[in-house]
Amino acid sequence: MRSKLQFIFVSIFIFTHLVACDNAAERSSVAQDAFDELQKKYDELIEDKFDDPVKWAADDLENIGDWEYRVLIVAFDSPDDLTAEFNKLGNEKWEVIWMERSVEGFLVVAKKPSVSLLSQIPLSQLGRLVTGDSEGSE
Repeated sequence: MRSKLQFIFVSIFIFTHLVACDNAAERSSVAQDAFDELQKKYDELIEDKFDDPVKWAADDLENIGDWEYRVLIVAFDSPDDLTAEFNKLGNEKWEVIWMERSVEGFLVVAKKPSVSLLSQIPLSQLGRLVTGDSEGSE
């Protein structure tokens, strides 16, 4: 998750610095530096993920329909603190499914769907990837 956030922040960094550049040469230099940094973050994100693409695809497809769970204690001093924590969980796509009072605050159980990258690709496009048909001939 941290690598994905770094990837996003680097992308935002690239955009904001390109907008702030005064001339084309400076933009080109900043763009190349930013691209190199973005490539480095991308490589870290997928490091050792594609040594065996078939195994990666099978593992990814196994995630479809699965759930991730998280159990945590949420301490708070005010309702605003509790709201802020729940908003943070929601921004990370966690859904609170149970909570109960504990000595430290609230015991919270949250869930979210497991991520499957292949499930995000429309079946028609996935078929083209598998068959190697980049044009989508009919």
